[in-house]
Amino acid sequence: MFNWSLFICLVLVCIPGILVITPSTIKTVERVARERMPADQEMPSRTVVALASALQTLVLMAIAAAVGTALAPRVGLGAPFFEALVAGEPLWPALAPQLLPALGTGIVGGLIFVAAYYLYFRPRLDTQTVRAMEDLRNALGIWGRALYGGIAEEVLTRWGLMTLLAWLGTLLAGSPSPAVMWVAIVISGVLFGLGHAPGYLAAGCQRTPTFLAAIISLNLWASLIFGWLYWQYGLLAAMMAHALFHLVWWPFDLRYYQRLVAEPANGP
Repeated sequence: MFNWSLFICLVLVCIPGILVITPSTIKTVERVARERMPADQEMPSRTVVALASALQTLVLMAIAAAVGTALAPRVGLGAPFFEALVAGEPLWPALAPQLLPALGTGIVGGLIFVAAYYLYFRPRLDTQTVRAMEDLRNALGIWGRALYGGIAEEVLTRWGLMTLLAWLGTLLAGSPSPAVMWVAIVISGVLFGLGHAPGYLAAGCQRTPTFLAAIISLNLWASLIFGWLYWQYGLLAAMMAHALFHLVWWPFDLRYYQRLVAEPANGP
């Protein structure tokens, strides 16, 4: 039977992240519209853009929440913390097993992610792409990245997409075997990486092999961790690790971005 309380709960937890990133989304939409709209055509008001953007994202999250709620129990996946929350059951027994795995993999995985980006990919990306990527990320702020990335993106990618792929794989293989789960984790991770491309390209990134390799491989690395946590411990573990990735990344991103912004002023 469809768990309507769980579905509503997962939609609601996405809303803060959607609201936090809306101002940044408006700026991106306005910039793209100015570049592509005819000069004599009037742009929609900010209110219209904000409502349309937030509603579109909310509908997407609701679809993902519905897919996961319907299919996760069929393939052995779950959200034990949120299930306990909506059932009025004690939360600590559902939370405790997820804490250490999420903290450990979130911090260690985040540090590896940061090292790969700054030591390998960033030096090989063109200056325009680096500036566009870091402008976009820093415009979101730490709350946007932690709330939208850590919560909303996990509902979309793990709870919705990965669960759907695991269910389809189970139909083909006959059972939700480890092989089925790893295929679902990898495919959802690649799609998660590619899903970042339109936003980055709209922000001004150049469509180069290095750019595509960076967004796919880095997001796939993160998705291997988040997907494994979701599979083994539950949705909240993936959310916590995802938020920790951003918390680990944030001070590095801020420092390098400040240097990048200061370069023109300090140059010849």
